[in-house]
Amino acid sequence: MNDKDITRRKFLKNLSLGMAAAPILGMELAKGEAAQGESKASKEKRPKVLLIGLDSCDMPKLLGQVEQGELPTFKKLLTNGAYGTFENIFRGMSVDAWAAYLTGVGPGQNNFFGSHPWTLYDRSAGATSGINRFFRLHAATVPFMLDAAGIKVGLCGFPMTWPPERLNNGFMMSGKGAPGIGDGVDARSHVYYTAPKHRAAGALKTKISFTNKKANTIIRFRNGEIPLELTLDPLFNTITIKYNDVQLTLKKGEWSKYVPIQLPNGRKAITRWKPEKLDVTTGELQLYRYKLIQDPTAPLQHDPISEFFDGACVPTDLWTYPASLQKEVYDAVGYYRTPNLPFEYDYPGFVGFVQDEETLIEDCYDATREQDDIVIWLLKNKPWDFFAFANMPHDRLNHNMTRIEGNPDWSPQFEAKYGNGKVMKDHLKFFDKELARILKVVPEDTYIIFISDHGWGPVKKEFQPNSWLKQIGLLHVNPEVEGKRRQYEFPDDVDWTRTKAYSTDNPGIFINLKGRQPKGIVEYNEYEKLRDFIIEELKKIRDPEGDGFVHLADRVENIYKGSYGRFAGDVQFCGYRDSSGIKVPNKVNDGLYPINWTGFGKQDAIWDDPRKHWTAWHGNALTSFIMTGPGVKKHVDKSNGGHMMDVMPTIFHIFGLTPPPNFEGRVMYEVFEPAHPLAKGKF
Repeated sequence: MNDKDITRRKFLKNLSLGMAAAPILGMELAKGEAAQGESKASKEKRPKVLLIGLDSCDMPKLLGQVEQGELPTFKKLLTNGAYGTFENIFRGMSVDAWAAYLTGVGPGQNNFFGSHPWTLYDRSAGATSGINRFFRLHAATVPFMLDAAGIKVGLCGFPMTWPPERLNNGFMMSGKGAPGIGDGVDARSHVYYTAPKHRAAGALKTKISFTNKKANTIIRFRNGEIPLELTLDPLFNTITIKYNDVQLTLKKGEWSKYVPIQLPNGRKAITRWKPEKLDVTTGELQLYRYKLIQDPTAPLQHDPISEFFDGACVPTDLWTYPASLQKEVYDAVGYYRTPNLPFEYDYPGFVGFVQDEETLIEDCYDATREQDDIVIWLLKNKPWDFFAFANMPHDRLNHNMTRIEGNPDWSPQFEAKYGNGKVMKDHLKFFDKELARILKVVPEDTYIIFISDHGWGPVKKEFQPNSWLKQIGLLHVNPEVEGKRRQYEFPDDVDWTRTKAYSTDNPGIFINLKGRQPKGIVEYNEYEKLRDFIIEELKKIRDPEGDGFVHLADRVENIYKGSYGRFAGDVQFCGYRDSSGIKVPNKVNDGLYPINWTGFGKQDAIWDDPRKHWTAWHGNALTSFIMTGPGVKKHVDKSNGGHMMDVMPTIFHIFGLTPPPNFEGRVMYEVFEPAHPLAKGKF
């Protein structure tokens, strides 16, 4: 660790050289070729693989829209290839499912559980968004392994790819989880408003007033201020926005182009503006300012993520490899938001109620179109054998715009305008058209593989493990707050001197074990007996409809493969209807009753209303799969026995590479025609 010459890349390379006989990094090739060599087939004509991800794509719903004639591009892919509704990893969500795709191994091996950093042992992890791989992805990635085997690799916005990897034979534009110019409140979206009841969180809004049609306010950034002047024009019913050297005039509902902003600390960013509400006659204004994002044309400035790290080693502005690619793409296409945005929508801003629904919808369409423009440019102008990208706005629309009666933000007006999954279905139709545009620039003999991380669907009630543990006497709150709060706060309200079990960010129930947990009280000789008790009690839980809720409850070591399983809860469980991503015969997992691992239910409710503006979850959480290409069977459903972890071993097989033995999936030989060489174990 003290040797400055040791890098992650050198370590992995040396590891692979030392273990070539058992190809732990998957570089042993078919027909006995050397681990770092290329297969005979790849020397003659290397295949091309285009991997397309769509976050929250639900395969049964997609097939229904295809039957209705709404998705012609997907219909063509289904007709010409194999497809299926595949099982997920255990309790697969967005980030851990994408991390599993990226590494070919599950959370027990790559240390990526859920959407939050594991702060118990990695206390500085909260310094980033928590959904990147900087602190947690402890396994070699598929792009790294393919690149090391001589495959030309390209990625654009694939999740969990920040920081970008140095690829000897390719390029990478980071995706979901990159912090961009910062994760602080001051870098998020903001609203300037005159209406007295705007609901935004205080840090995300500024109330203003006009005098003689003018208002002077500020843009804040890291204790600095930029004067902002707003002027109403009664003749044209427009607003003029002026700051730095920028001056914009916009109508109600009109988005500005990306415009620069010079920040007080010397950094340069870009942003967009939109008057969501504007009535010059009454002086009413609701002006939305987009998140501050990196100016791709600005010189790199290596801001440290936290004091623990050297900014020169871990800069927030390096989100492409090579670094010059960000400006190259921006110059060629005309825009490029930081990775959080085409690929991970500005979730904190919307959760803070900054935006109207129409603003969210419009921006998700813009983000999709912009990313696709970049993908097309890269496909046409950069060499690649393996190219992967993924769309995230589809997921943002699900979580915020899929609602049913009973959800806090549902109303008859909302149902009339957006109900019955209209927002998701319309965006999938748009994605279908965009996909057709992309496939036009891809060679005809390319293997097209389409995947998702889970499905989509509304939430009816959420199971609250901490409230349940409190009910059965294993968790206690401090006496001074007992019965005095509508909803207890975790962890501050917990009485750790009496609490034996709890749930938190990583999935599962944790035993408050002495010597391991910071305030542990459970003796080790009580540990196994306590786990047995919790497992048996879990099996007794009934859902709000009176049916049995828990499908599986077990010790963590029986669930996860790999040494990192110990960082998940000591007891793991999933339900029949909680978006577990597991197929259960004669059961339909509709995801109406997901588990909220953090916090408590209101008034100690074990089944509570979903969180506001988080009104949908992952449906059945099963994953989508479509594959076309030379030798692939046509119009055949491979759902039976299909698993999302089988995708990466199959891609290795297409390139003539033996998948690493630690991969948790298998090669899907059965998707190929029997006479085709790829239908065999060796070729």
